[in-house]
Amino acid sequence: MDNYQHHLFFEARDLTDREKNKIRRHFLKKRDSGGGECGMIEKIGDNTYKISFKEKEDQERVLQRKFHNIAFPSGELQLTVSQTSESQGPENVVQSGAPKHDEPKKKVMEKRVNLPPDLIAFITSSGAISKYQACFQQSFRNPVSLDLGSELVLSSVSSDDLDEALAVVLRDLSVANVELQGAAAVPPDLDRVKEIMIKAKNEANCPELRVDVSFIPGPSGTTKVRLVGYSESVDKLKEVLHEYQINQVGTQELLKLPLPELVDCFDKFLSMTDVKQNRVTLKPSHVPYPCVVVSGPRCLVKEVQAELSKALSSLLLDKLFLDGPGARQYFQAEGKVSKELVESSCHVLIREQQGLNSPNVKSSSTGVTPIPTPRTLQTSPRSIAVNRTSLEIKLGSLVDEQVNVLVVPMLSSQPTSTRIGNCLLKRAGSALKSKFDSMAATCTLAPGDVLQVDAPSSLGCSKLFFIECLPWDGVRGQSVQALSNGLKRCLDLCVQQHLCSVAFPVIGPGIVLKFPLREAIQVLTESIGQFGLTASSGSLSNIHIVIKPDYPDSEECYHDVYKQLSIHMNQGGQDGVCKDILTVAGPEVVAELKAAIVNRGQSFASHPGYFPCEAILHVNGHKDAGIIEQLVCDVIEYCETSELESVAIPAICAGAGGLDPGVVASAILRGVKTATSTTSLNFLTDIHLVLIKINVFLAFKEEAMQMFSTAVINRVSVPQLPQVQQKQQQPPSSVSSGTLHTTSTSNQSVFLFLGLSRKDVDDAMTKLKELYQAQCSAQTFKKEELAGLTADDMEDLKQLVKTQGLCMQMDQSGQGSLTVSGLKDGVNQVMQMINVFLQGSLRREMRVRKEEDLYTRVAWCILGHNGNWQRLPKTANHNLENKDVAGGIEDAQGIKWRVDLQKFEATRIMGFVTAKLKRLVNLSDFTFPLYWDNMADDENLKVVVLQPSSQEYRTVKEAFKRTVSKTVMKIERLQNVHLRRAYEVQKKNLSDKNKQEGGAGEKLLYHGTTEDNCDSIMKTGFNRRFAGQNATSYGLGTYFAVKASYSASPTYSRPAFDGTQLMFVARVLTGLYTQGTSSMKVPPPRNALQSDDRYDSVVNRINNPSMYVVFHDNQAYPDYLITFK
Repeated sequence: MDNYQHHLFFEARDLTDREKNKIRRHFLKKRDSGGGECGMIEKIGDNTYKISFKEKEDQERVLQRKFHNIAFPSGELQLTVSQTSESQGPENVVQSGAPKHDEPKKKVMEKRVNLPPDLIAFITSSGAISKYQACFQQSFRNPVSLDLGSELVLSSVSSDDLDEALAVVLRDLSVANVELQGAAAVPPDLDRVKEIMIKAKNEANCPELRVDVSFIPGPSGTTKVRLVGYSESVDKLKEVLHEYQINQVGTQELLKLPLPELVDCFDKFLSMTDVKQNRVTLKPSHVPYPCVVVSGPRCLVKEVQAELSKALSSLLLDKLFLDGPGARQYFQAEGKVSKELVESSCHVLIREQQGLNSPNVKSSSTGVTPIPTPRTLQTSPRSIAVNRTSLEIKLGSLVDEQVNVLVVPMLSSQPTSTRIGNCLLKRAGSALKSKFDSMAATCTLAPGDVLQVDAPSSLGCSKLFFIECLPWDGVRGQSVQALSNGLKRCLDLCVQQHLCSVAFPVIGPGIVLKFPLREAIQVLTESIGQFGLTASSGSLSNIHIVIKPDYPDSEECYHDVYKQLSIHMNQGGQDGVCKDILTVAGPEVVAELKAAIVNRGQSFASHPGYFPCEAILHVNGHKDAGIIEQLVCDVIEYCETSELESVAIPAICAGAGGLDPGVVASAILRGVKTATSTTSLNFLTDIHLVLIKINVFLAFKEEAMQMFSTAVINRVSVPQLPQVQQKQQQPPSSVSSGTLHTTSTSNQSVFLFLGLSRKDVDDAMTKLKELYQAQCSAQTFKKEELAGLTADDMEDLKQLVKTQGLCMQMDQSGQGSLTVSGLKDGVNQVMQMINVFLQGSLRREMRVRKEEDLYTRVAWCILGHNGNWQRLPKTANHNLENKDVAGGIEDAQGIKWRVDLQKFEATRIMGFVTAKLKRLVNLSDFTFPLYWDNMADDENLKVVVLQPSSQEYRTVKEAFKRTVSKTVMKIERLQNVHLRRAYEVQKKNLSDKNKQEGGAGEKLLYHGTTEDNCDSIMKTGFNRRFAGQNATSYGLGTYFAVKASYSASPTYSRPAFDGTQLMFVARVLTGLYTQGTSSMKVPPPRNALQSDDRYDSVVNRINNPSMYVVFHDNQAYPDYLITFK
């Protein structure tokens, strides 16, 4: 007990142990008795007890309250404590406040106190002097008298009693001035304040005068409320006034909406309810999630919020599915008024949703949508788990946070140096100021240090952590380091002191510290990220980041904080574009991805969350080009199967994945090319490659230029790449109705119905369905009617079906009919289009027949750059014959030409190249070779002397001169219709016979002749009967040499009298050949068992023959005659 040396004594009847323990607990509580740590109560006399305190200050505070009232079940016990105990006995322990009569008269002492006039007036009117006189006579050993004039005078012979009496008066009586702000300072709100305060005063003054209230007008429309009286009553009226101002102060709260659609039609929903706004503003918003911002006086905001929550909780929703998007289009246009009438008559809201690729379900109902409990500007979709700590990003006021710790920035150890500190001091008042000053006086703070202050009860926290900051001095300056250290210190203190929750503002971007917003966010999120990744969170289970909602950059700040936190927490290990996508998509998609297992080379489709698309495909490229190529194919196949129209693909693994951009570009473009060339794409029309970095774009461009045609690349705007490889133009052909059906499957029109009763919703759904059905019709087209549609017709029909929002269904019975249903106008347009197509099909069929008929009779040709005549296609052939050439013609290679029929010339539109044209008129039973000239109907043989300047002349001459040095005098083309007809027949026979073994084997060979035989050969061809005139070494047939030099020998080309020689250039059908012998009259059989299957010719040697011998006159045709010398 040596520690308890400061004794006090009191008198009481016999006390039980329980009563002594209760009295001790009273003296332990500073709030109740002024005491503190004390020992057990000891009985030192019959009715006298002693209690000893550890600290002198605790003893003195107990003495300041001589009367201590303690409640017991039997009644209240009043104790009078004293510092002394007389040895004569316990009757002397407790001293009376009156002096003993036998004591000598002592000197009287005075204390004079200047009191505010209002307080003097209250003391006078309330009779407080007489009350204190009576109280002091009983309470003190020496009487204390009071006299009130212009000042308060206290008299007593004891200085201790005098001091204690003065302390009692100053503690019991007080004056408080409260300044009204804003609307509360002027009528009509001021009248309401007066009414409330007068009522509270009257209640406090019953049955005696305890407090007085006065209203003092101030400058600039301000009003001051003065409260005078007993401190207890003054404090109660201050609380009433504070509560009123708190309730009337403007605030904002977010109420989450159950559906995004409600944001755009909130006003209509509000008109369906009984919610009264009453000075409260309701503003629907999509940010930070579908919600309504409730703004206004706090008390009214709470009321309206409660009413809205009740209305939303009773909201019913249902969905109506109508086949085809035409319903959506109808109710957006001419049916809009009818839809609005259904809404108003049935008291519902009708909203269109994106179409769904779902079966033909007419309606699908959901239950009542649960409405989450409204939270003060809390962004619950923006939450991140840091180890076991939940991290929430919120729009709101830091002062309103209900957490263990609020973190506050300050400059130069001044709590009012920042806006946040000012707000806290306005809320907590002098109580916070005194606590802060007390703690600040005990230490010196350096930048980055944290001052801990116990929070007053008016705040929703237990502690305040003030960070000593520095104004912005650059990214590498001391200000960033100081702020980072302070934030880390705050988190460490929370863990050390076993605190559960802490709230941070975004420190720095204000007018005092002047941090750039991005830098402030970076420091905050890095500090929290490092804490989450490396520190043990202990009991710290909640971290709040609070962003003021009324700042111009609040929304940007909100999203940047979430994005940066997502990066620093490295959720799921994503990098590059993945992070950006998941940041926008939100935590639900992140959680869905975390729960999925995506192995190497696999993909996973998730919901889009808040990302503006229909699905997100997560792929695992594993930094392997082969896997990336296959994944791209899988993605395109998925989109086509899911009937999606477009897809965006990033440069997979080219960023944080570390793969070379050229490797990635090659893999992705190969995947695109493979998928688009092997898969029939009926739905997917757009493939976008999203390339952010310029080096990646250039790599893709280089690969695309090599892989795709230049024509395709030139049509694509930077930085996109070709959607699909260009396909060759196909001639018009009929398209089956089955193919048409696969391209016209329409999405459904989905309508969302919102109402407050089941009957209203059902009635509205029925009426809307009937309205649409009344505007619809259906038409069935037979397979035969659709047979004439071309590919172009089908594309046009698909576009019309899509534009009009029609539904097309294929007959499942196998008959091939197609039914088009939807809005009447759209169905009628389809019927008209198909009729037009059928008429066009008939016209095309007539034109095709005309072209084909003309093609057999007339051949228009164009001279190619290689000197060979090329036949023009049927359409150009028809246009030239009918002189329909104003739009030019197109050759077989797709090149377009302008035509001058008078000159028989064509000029290339691109390049200004000129080419000759010619027209051949075929015989009824013979088609002229393209290099021939026209011949009269009765003309059998025509000899055309070639011009030395022609390419034809040069080609024949060059082949001759390769082995012959003699001079070419003349070259003539021989056009013998009978011989050529027979030759072509034989050529076809050999081609058919040898189609698996090289065909007819046509070759240009040489045959020397004489002037005597020349004319006969020109007219009747080569004749075996003349075999043996020169040699028969390899059989009794017609001999042809590979080289002109052999045939130029005088032995075979005997010179004429003028020295000239003659040689034929012949077309020879060598077919299948074998070694010849002198006795052969026909080629030998190829197989001894099949004597009729013979070789077509024989040669002088099998390997590299230089001589061919044929035994059939029609197997050779004299094409040219060369005269040389």
